[in-house]
Formats: sequence, structure tokens, C-alpha cells
Amino acid sequence: MAWIEELTDTDTGTFAFRTSTGSLYRIALGHSPSLTRLPADQDPEAAYRKAGVSVLRMDTQEIPLLGIGKLKVGERAILFLDIVGDGITVTQRDTSEVLGITRLKNPRPH
Repeated sequence: MAWIEELTDTDTGTFAFRTSTGSLYRIALGHSPSLTRLPADQDPEAAYRKAGVSVLRMDTQEIPLLGIGKLKVGERAILFLDIVGDGITVTQRDTSEVLGITRLKNPRPH
């Protein structure tokens, strides 16, 4: 499995990335970009153990992704989402530090 350092809007494919809070994200880039968050499926890093993990609107649901501000290992991700579903209203989602990014072989669960 090859680790990826950074993703941008020009990348294509389906990837997973994990953040310091223990959350796991699935991000699909290219045609119909989207983001799915699975909150804290593993223990958070030491710095986040007392902070707890936020419950975010539409957790576990696929959300249309409008753009990537930043998605790089070792930094907080900044993502622009269409949570409202109108293609106009932009919601900015910031994450804790990204621990790793990998490409998924099977892009969508059946």
C-alpha cells in the first residue's frame, strides 16, 4: 500500500485518510467528488483524548465535495462541502491533523 502525502482538486480516484481524532474519511475525487466521515473508529492521538470527538451533521453519509482547500499529511485538512445539497451553499469543514492518506482499490462499498 503506497502512502500519499497530499491530495488536491486535480487528483482522481478514491482515497481514505485518518485524522488525529481517530476519524476515518473516504474521499472520492474526479467525477462526482464526495466525502464520507466515520467518526472515531479508533482511539484518538494523545493530544485529542480529553477533547472528545465531535458529532458532525451527515456523519457516515456521502456528502458532495465542492473543493479541497488543503489535504496534506501532518496538517489540518480544509474541505468545502455541499451539505445543504443546493450546489450553492458552501460549508467549510476543518479536520484535526491528517495522519495518513491511502488510495482505495475498491472505490465504493456495495
